[in-house]
Amino acid sequence: MVSKLKSIKVPPSKEELNNRLEKVRSLMHRENLDYYISFNPVNIYYLTNFANNVHERPFILVIEKEGPPKMVVPLLEKSHVETRALCDLEFFSYYEFPAPKGENWFDQYQKLIKNNKTVGIESAMPMGIAEKTQGIKIITDIIDEVRIIKTDYEVGRSVHACKVINKGHKEVLKMCRPGVLEFALYQKVTGLMTSKIIQDIPEANFMVCKTTAAVWPPSFSHDPHIIPKIFAEMENGGPHVSIVYAQVDGYGVEIERTFFLGEIPQRAKKPFEIMYQARDLAYTLLKPGENMGEIDKKVRKFITNNGYGDYIIHRTGHGLGITGHEAPFLAEGYDRQLEPNMLISVEPGIYIPRLGGFRHSDTVLITEDGYIKLSNAPEKLDELIIEL
Repeated sequence: MVSKLKSIKVPPSKEELNNRLEKVRSLMHRENLDYYISFNPVNIYYLTNFANNVHERPFILVIEKEGPPKMVVPLLEKSHVETRALCDLEFFSYYEFPAPKGENWFDQYQKLIKNNKTVGIESAMPMGIAEKTQGIKIITDIIDEVRIIKTDYEVGRSVHACKVINKGHKEVLKMCRPGVLEFALYQKVTGLMTSKIIQDIPEANFMVCKTTAAVWPPSFSHDPHIIPKIFAEMENGGPHVSIVYAQVDGYGVEIERTFFLGEIPQRAKKPFEIMYQARDLAYTLLKPGENMGEIDKKVRKFITNNGYGDYIIHRTGHGLGITGHEAPFLAEGYDRQLEPNMLISVEPGIYIPRLGGFRHSDTVLITEDGYIKLSNAPEKLDELIIEL
């Protein structure tokens, strides 16, 4: 376990990327696929270390049963891919989009797939690309499946990323006082985290670096996905809910806390306690072999039995990895068992209009016999009433 918790800051090795590719090919073999096609920039990044934004010039990765994957790329971006990709690739470039007849991206693309072969495509593939894909098409999310179980390298990258958000969250609690503006918090803390990323990883790819730091004051903390006004002010009392997230050179982690400034309103004490106990319940269930849908069901039942069922508006947790939201999910209807090296959030919440929201969230690694929290911040109520 010590090796798994080592902080890693370097890019993936060719061996790491080759192992990911072989896992994809193993699932291709299981599903009797001759080809697998990826358009999703997240999945392409996972297999190659090259990050791109979706636009009118598509990047398409074609994986066969053996040999280097083939990448269809716009000529404008070919050198960019060659610079960032850390695996073996064969390039098939097209000049531009739109292009004269015979010189479009799909003219290159269709040459790479033999007729009457079985081709796996991602469920999120755009229809325009799916229609240009030859062969017998089967929708299957093989790369997403491989991403669910993290390698030790990925765990190490997430350990480092949590050091960034731990520092950011500590500054949030230090800075947050009544009257402080949302924009001031965001500017100071995201700047702090970005500076740490640059100091730790001078060659970080900022296409896969993001930082977010905000606090929802009690006037709207019951609405967890609202976009706050930049001049919203922190308030006396609470509940305030912090949201600190970072994608650190390609690895996404988060930490969130419910806290109070100066005092805690009497009405907020019970829902805080029920949220805290629901979170504890979830943690007691975090071990390999436990069904993730059942965990969410039990947590929801606990909150409901304590009178707050009408104020549950989301699942108990979600996966983390090279994005901030991905499989697996602690959610009813997700019939899958926990396994070692899954990386998840744990964040049951209670949201009461005209009172506020109650949610802690941590980045959590599933281990052989339980779990380890990679993020770190105060948790108990007496630690989260900030003296003024």
